[in-house]
Amino acid sequence: MKTLVNVLNRIPDVSLILCGVLAWEASGDIYGADISITWQKHQLDQLFYSEGASFGDINGDGTNDIISGPWVYFGPEFSADKRVAIYDPKPFNKAGYSDNFFSFTRDFNGDGTLDVLVLGFPGKDASWFENPGKEALGKGFWKRNLVLEPVDNESPMFADLTGDGKPEIICSQNGIFGFAEPNPSDPAKPWTFRKITPEQSTGAKFTHGLGMGDVNGDGRMDLLEKNAWWEQPASLEGDPAWTRHLFAFAGAGGADMFAYDFDGDGDNDILTSLAAHGYGLVWYEQFEENGKKAFRPHKIVGQTPQENPYGVAFSQMHAIALADVDGDGVKD
Repeated sequence: MKTLVNVLNRIPDVSLILCGVLAWEASGDIYGADISITWQKHQLDQLFYSEGASFGDINGDGTNDIISGPWVYFGPEFSADKRVAIYDPKPFNKAGYSDNFFSFTRDFNGDGTLDVLVLGFPGKDASWFENPGKEALGKGFWKRNLVLEPVDNESPMFADLTGDGKPEIICSQNGIFGFAEPNPSDPAKPWTFRKITPEQSTGAKFTHGLGMGDVNGDGRMDLLEKNAWWEQPASLEGDPAWTRHLFAFAGAGGADMFAYDFDGDGDNDILTSLAAHGYGLVWYEQFEENGKKAFRPHKIVGQTPQENPYGVAFSQMHAIALADVDGDGVKD
């Protein structure tokens, strides 16, 4: 499972392009060297079908394909003339929203082909669509399996939070953060939602800001949200409560959050945008204060170009990715 682009601000077309890259070196100078990276845009469609896209080898030919809304574009050509539909295609008004916010690929039923998981508009459901196999692609819509309802927050994840080697849907549901996992014997049935936080602890629908990472260095993934990090217990048997550690990472809530050792001192720091519909990108340096974990903010991007060495400022950081773009072994 990999995500190509998952953005909640309006994208009017499907394009192979990364719109903004900030490069850091994990050392005393967090900004690092000035590296020039260029991109070539390949537009696949003029219409608006989905907020995000993903990729994976859908037809089993060894080449990754692009999944955008209802469409599969087969690589390496990604031709619109040869695309096939997963479900009934319905374009949306570019000034509004679609009903497909995120997609992910995984073989859910163990038949050797990648299926497609779709997380819909906040407050709606999560469903996975069953790959019919190479010979049947393009000969009908895929079987839909509704597995979780609702998924409320705006940055849900599909990742291995529990450490069992299998990804879960990590999200907010009815004011509670938690994760949902399938029944291995029948993944088409509704998945079990397991609570991480108490009742009404995450706010209402459209909550912003969610991530995961090992904050305390115990080898287990913790949950990150705008107001706290939640410590995963040693055992998840019986659905025990996770321990909340309050810290105001982002007042209004940003988007994707990450734990990563940005300064190279051996512990994980926190990366988040400050407001999904405003300005601000910050990494928080983790340190010890009076025997407790604390976080010191370091601004990467503010409201004006003068606030950072890059000379840039932009709002609507409704999606963030952390990856080694320039191949130097350090994530950007």
